[in-house]
Amino acid sequence: MGTPIAASDLTWLLMDRPTNLMHVHGLLTFDRTPDWDEVRAAVFERVVSKYRVLSQAPVRKRRRWTWEDDVDFALARHVRRVELADGSDETLRAYLSDQFSVPFDRAHPLWDMQLLVNPDNERCAFLTRFHHGLGDGIRLVQLLLGICDSAAGATPAAVGLNKDGGHKGPLDAALHLVEHTIADAVDALAHTGEVARDVTHVMASTLNPLALPHHLETAVDFVKHPVKLMDALTSYSSEDNAISNSWREIGRLLLHEKADAEAWSGHPQEAKSVAWMEGIDLASIKTIARAFDGTVNDVLMASVSLALTDYLHERGVEDVHDLAWMMPVSLQPIDGSLPDTLGNHFAVVLFSMPLGITDPAALIEEIRQRTTRLKHSAEPMLAFGVQKVIAESPSTVAKGLTDFFSAKTIGQLSNVPGPRAQLKFTGIPVRSVFAFVPTSGDQPLGICVFSYNGSVTVGVSGDSRMIPDTDHISQGVGRHVESLLAAALARKSKGTKRRKAATPSTQSSPRGESE
Repeated sequence: MGTPIAASDLTWLLMDRPTNLMHVHGLLTFDRTPDWDEVRAAVFERVVSKYRVLSQAPVRKRRRWTWEDDVDFALARHVRRVELADGSDETLRAYLSDQFSVPFDRAHPLWDMQLLVNPDNERCAFLTRFHHGLGDGIRLVQLLLGICDSAAGATPAAVGLNKDGGHKGPLDAALHLVEHTIADAVDALAHTGEVARDVTHVMASTLNPLALPHHLETAVDFVKHPVKLMDALTSYSSEDNAISNSWREIGRLLLHEKADAEAWSGHPQEAKSVAWMEGIDLASIKTIARAFDGTVNDVLMASVSLALTDYLHERGVEDVHDLAWMMPVSLQPIDGSLPDTLGNHFAVVLFSMPLGITDPAALIEEIRQRTTRLKHSAEPMLAFGVQKVIAESPSTVAKGLTDFFSAKTIGQLSNVPGPRAQLKFTGIPVRSVFAFVPTSGDQPLGICVFSYNGSVTVGVSGDSRMIPDTDHISQGVGRHVESLLAAALARKSKGTKRRKAATPSTQSSPRGESE
């Protein structure tokens, strides 16, 4: 008797297309090659024997999907040693790009791991590929920890909607909802005067013939871009007003225009292009966050925004000011345990990233406001419900719903907090860790920012026709972290000089001489 496949997993299991496979890729790098027999033994003992779903395949019986044991399971099919032509980044990049288009054999478990070696026996890499139907990114990070040797302090920081406390009972949850609903309604009412005053002002100003063209242009802009109207109507409420934010974010989810730009228009093909950036100092990112009153995530998203602004400008695209992404939000926090079924416990929400803002303070503040409103809204739970509906719908309906939502975004953007201490794999130190997110529908781009052992890496994957030069994006993120750091240090220095100028000088002795 097989194990029923949860609807939250089935959503991703059935979302594969030849041009966009729902695979999560990870890459560990080493300065020397681990022993092959030890690698095989570690993978089997630490994960395969522990998580039963890794030895099961998806099976459909009528309309019911279950995980069934693979009676022909063979470790050699899933854990392989691959010899590359040389140890260059270019060769590794080309091989990894090809792997993005290789589907799993659905008669067997949907994962594999590859030890990528080269003739000089140095700078080895370990590639992991998991189908998204097996689990979400957070659980696959935990799986990564399980593969590696035990290390004190390696557990990632808590993430997820419930990270700050335990599970609430039904009564606590109901009281919490009532309390915040009342508070948010009062907040909304408190700002109705501001809305009415501004609407009155606009209506009165239209009586001025000279102002009429401007307001007609604004009205037309609202009709063409209804998301702007939704933002304007909800901008008066507090940033943590769940009622207002829920209307705002759900409106964005339903009304956002198609994600398109001349630089990447069209439909993706099977071939992919990947690139990565490593060695970004996490301490520098924290310095930037403190200087501009933001968070680490705000700074990382600002760096991505600046890199994509540059990328579009390089291609002559100047009129894109917002770029919508699908961004995963974990519904359960990381903890010390991991269910043997792994599973998906997250929702994908729409994050509208501002582009074209070059002032660091203004950009980070805009991102902070947008992410705050998104977190204090009902969109994550609504998105999780939509994912369940997609999983339980007939294939034609499911495909239509997937296309509807994925067409509003350019791809998936994820910020994953990884291990905080250095890991070892069969005794060999892990130098760096990269992650690459899947894309769905016609999305051409995926970006994953991953923190590990005091540094940050950026993994970029794109359609090889629409975005062939993914390295321009990955390198751009690293370059803009440096530019933001320079701006943060200049801001700090300027603030120090102002404080010194405001401090009264020490009075001299009565005789005007030093003692």
